[in-house]
Order: sequence, then structure tokens, then C-alpha cells
Amino acid sequence: MTFEPLTADRRRQQTRDYLLQAAAQVFAERGYYAASLDEVAAAAGYTKGAVYSNFKNKEDLFLALIESMYAREVAALKETLEDSDIPPERRLGDFVGLIRRELDQVPDNWGALYLEFSLYAMRNPEVRDRLNQLENMDIEVITGLIEEGSQRLGVDPSRDSANAARIVVALFRGLGLMRELAPDAVSPELLEAAMDFVARGLGAGD
Repeated sequence: MTFEPLTADRRRQQTRDYLLQAAAQVFAERGYYAASLDEVAAAAGYTKGAVYSNFKNKEDLFLALIESMYAREVAALKETLEDSDIPPERRLGDFVGLIRRELDQVPDNWGALYLEFSLYAMRNPEVRDRLNQLENMDIEVITGLIEEGSQRLGVDPSRDSANAARIVVALFRGLGLMRELAPDAVSPELLEAAMDFVARGLGAGD
């Protein structure tokens, strides 16, 4: 077995990963406003100085947490879509499984946390701009995936791909919040219906 040395860069990345995991836990338990960087440091087993060596402040930490979640979701979506010539409407079960796994990866009250932070960002232009940058990056990636999938399947989407990507994001963000308010309402059947709706809206289910 070959072991990779724990270099300074790997050690810094490990520390950052631990802090993000701890932040997800603390924010979920305390909410954005009530959570403190001291609590995040303690949950990760580090000093507050370790937090400030990786993140400028609480806003920066929460934005990094959003970015890491988006990156994981996109990676999972790419893996599901990879090298598949099967139309999306014939793979609804795969996508429903993906969505359920991703919902299980985020804190139970992530929708509420995101709303709380969004309200904070609305009152802070600099934070709002950074949040919008992350949102736009996520939209761009999903737009690219829609276009790649359409080209591979020979499908001509009926709507602009960027608008379609925004609709997809809005739909599933709404379902995530609905799941927090009424968990039983977001059943596998509803997720399958949502995926079928998206596939047909993109012109893949005609």
C-alpha cells in the first residue's frame, strides 16, 4: 500500500474540510445568526485562530459551505449523467435516487438556513454579490450539463438552457424547503413527477 505524505497543502485542506463539516453541524443546530465561530472551532477540534486562517469571517465560512455543497451536488449529477445515451425520462429512478441521496447529505433544515442567510445577504450588498456569484456559477454548470445532454441525445431544448437551469434549481430548492415543512409530502412519487416534468420541459420527453 502506498501512502501519500501529509504535506502542508494537504494538511491545510484537511483542516478546511473539518471546519466545513463542523460548520454544517453548528449552523444546523444554531442557525446562521446564533452560531459563532468559537462554536465551529470547538466542534472541529481546533482553535478560533484556525478558523480565521481559513475564512475571513462567518459570512465567508457560510459562503464556502454553500460552495462545497454545490460542488458535491454537481459532481454527483455529472457522475449520474456520465456516458449515458439513455433519455432522461427513461432514467427517472436514477435521478430520484440521486436527489434523495443529496437531500440526505445536507442538514435537515438547510432550506431554512439558506433562507436565513439570503435575508441577511439582501441587507448586505457585498454578501449579496458574493452569493449571486456562487448562484450564477452553479447555474452555468447546470446549463452546460443541459446543453451537453441535449447534444448527446440529439434533442433540441424548447427553451433557453440558462433559463431552464434556473427553473430546475428553483424547483428543487422549493422541494427541499417543502420537505422540511412537510417531510411526507416530498415522496419518491413526487420527485419522480418533478423529474418527468423537467425532462418534458427540456424537450426530452416528447
